[in-house]
Amino acid sequence: MTSLTCGAAVITFNGMKHLPQQLDSIVAQTRAVQHIVVSDDNSTDGTWEYLEHWAKQSPVRVTLVRNQPQLGLIANFEQAVSMVEADVVFSSDQDDVWLPNKVELIAAVFERHPDVQLVHTDADLIDGTGRELGTTLLTELMVSDRERVAVREGKAYEVYFRRNLVTGAAAAFRKTILELACPIPKVLYHDAWLAFMASAVGKVHLLDAPTIRYRLHGSNTVGVEIGKRKQNMINKARSFYWALNGKNELAKNIDHALTRRMVLYERLSSHSELSSHYMAMASEALQFARQRQALVTKPHNPVGRTIAVLRNAARGHYRKYSAAPWSESLRDILNR
Repeated sequence: MTSLTCGAAVITFNGMKHLPQQLDSIVAQTRAVQHIVVSDDNSTDGTWEYLEHWAKQSPVRVTLVRNQPQLGLIANFEQAVSMVEADVVFSSDQDDVWLPNKVELIAAVFERHPDVQLVHTDADLIDGTGRELGTTLLTELMVSDRERVAVREGKAYEVYFRRNLVTGAAAAFRKTILELACPIPKVLYHDAWLAFMASAVGKVHLLDAPTIRYRLHGSNTVGVEIGKRKQNMINKARSFYWALNGKNELAKNIDHALTRRMVLYERLSSHSELSSHYMAMASEALQFARQRQALVTKPHNPVGRTIAVLRNAARGHYRKYSAAPWSESLRDILNR
C-alpha cells in the first residue's frame, strides 16, 4: 500500500475571530500534513498579520499568499489548492475545527482505494460560539440510504446530477483531479464542481463519521439550512406557495441550471476517457434544462405545457435531474 503525502489549503478573509482555533486543529492531527497553504483575500481585520506570526512558529511547512486585489471565493480557493504540494489536498474554511483524526481517517481511504478520487465525511454542527447544535451535516442534508448506495457503488454522479452532497470543508481529493477541474467556473460552488469532476474520473467515498466541527453563523459564505428536515406539511406548503409567487424566480433558476449544465458538459466533453453512461447523463441533463427553459421563454398553451412536462416526467428526467421533482414539475406546468 502506497503512503500518500497530505496537504491543507486554507482560504481566509477577515477570519480572525475563529482562525486560530482552525489552524491549531490542523497542526494537531494524529497524522500530520506535510504542507499548508493559506491564501488570504486581502483581509483587513488583522488576519494577515496573525498568519505571518503563526507561520514562523508552525511545525509544518507553510506557504502564505496575500491577494491584492481580492480574487473572490472561488478563484482564491483554486489558487490555494493548486499551490499545495501533496498527493491529497484537504480544503479548509477559516472558522471550523478539525477533529484530531481527520487526516488519518481520510488518507487511509485513499491509500486503500486507488480508484477513489474524493472523500467527504459527516460533520458535527456548532454555532458561532462553538456550542454543539445536536445534529450533523449529513442529517440536515437529509442524505438518503439510496444516495449512500449510489455513492458506494461508484455512481455518485447520479446523485450529483440532482443535488450536491459534498461540503468542501469536510472533504479531501487527489490533486490530480485539478487537471480536469481547473479552471473552476463561477457558476457552481467549488465543492460541487470538484464532486462532479471526481465522480467523472473515478469513485467518491462517503464516510459517515464526523471529521470536523462545522461552524454555522451569520458570516458563513456557504452553509447548511438547519431545521429544514423538520418542516411539517403546512410549512412545506407555505414555502412552496411563496416560491410560486416569487416574480421571475422560476426563469432565473432555470437559466442558472442551464448555464451549469452547459459548462459541465463542455468540460466533460474535453476528457476522452469518461464512461459512456456518464456522458449520456450529462447530455440528457443538458437537453432537459434546455427544454425547461423553452417552456419559460416560449410559453405554450396550458395543455401543451402540461403534456411537455408529463412527457419529461414519464422519461424520468425530473426524477434524475431535479432535487425536488414534484414541486419543480408543478411549477413548470404553472409557469411560476
